[in-house]
Amino acid sequence: MNIIETLQNIILAAPAFITGIVLHECAHAWAAWKLGDPTAVIEGRLTLDPRAHFDPLGALMFVISMFAGVGFGWAKPVPVSYWRFRRPLRDMAIVAAAGPMTNFALAFIWYLALVILSLFFATLKPIMDAPVIGMVLSVTTRVLIAIALYGLIINFALTAFNLIPIPPLDGGRIAVALLPSHLGYQLARLEPFGLLILLLLIWLGAFKIIFTPFSALIALLLHPLPV
Repeated sequence: MNIIETLQNIILAAPAFITGIVLHECAHAWAAWKLGDPTAVIEGRLTLDPRAHFDPLGALMFVISMFAGVGFGWAKPVPVSYWRFRRPLRDMAIVAAAGPMTNFALAFIWYLALVILSLFFATLKPIMDAPVIGMVLSVTTRVLIAIALYGLIINFALTAFNLIPIPPLDGGRIAVALLPSHLGYQLARLEPFGLLILLLLIWLGAFKIIFTPFSALIALLLHPLPV
C-alpha cells in the first residue's frame, strides 16, 4: 500500500475512529456515573467533544496501525474513583465492559448504514453512467460506503483490542474482577508494564490472532452485500 493510498484510507477511516473512541469513553463515563462515581462527569468526560478524549499516543498508534493495514488506537483514560462504588470489583468490571460493548454495538450500526448504502448504490446503478449526476452519485456513494465499511471494521477492532486481558485495557480490568482474588491481584500488578507488553504482543502478531473471530464475522456480514 503506497503512502497516498494509506493517507486516503486514514481520511476515510477518521470519522469511524473518532466516533468510536468518543462514544467508547462516554460509555465508560456514563456507566461510572450511573454506578455512583461522578468523577468523569465532573472532569468533563461525559461529552461528545473529541478534544476531551484526545490522546496523542493513541492517535499516533491509529495512524501507524493504518499503515500496517489495521486501524486501532485509544483515547485518554476516563478517571474512575472505584471507592465510590458499592461493589468496587463488580462495578469496575461493568464500567470497563461498557466501552468495548459500545464499539460492538456501533459496528452493527455502521453495518446497517452499509446495507442501506449498498442497496441505494445497487438501485441507482443504471443511472451511474450519466455524464455529471451519475458521476457525482457514484463517487459520493462509494465514499460513504468506504466510510461505513471502515466503521464496521474499526469498531470491531476497537472491541477486540480493548478486550485483551492486560491492564490498563478494559479486558484487563474485567479479568481482574473475574479471576480469583490472588490471581486478579497479580494481574493488576502488571498495569505499569501493560503498554510495553501490549506493544510486544502487537509486534509478535498476537492482535491478528485475537481479531480472527471478528474477521470471520465481518466476512459473513459482507458476503451478501454488493460492496
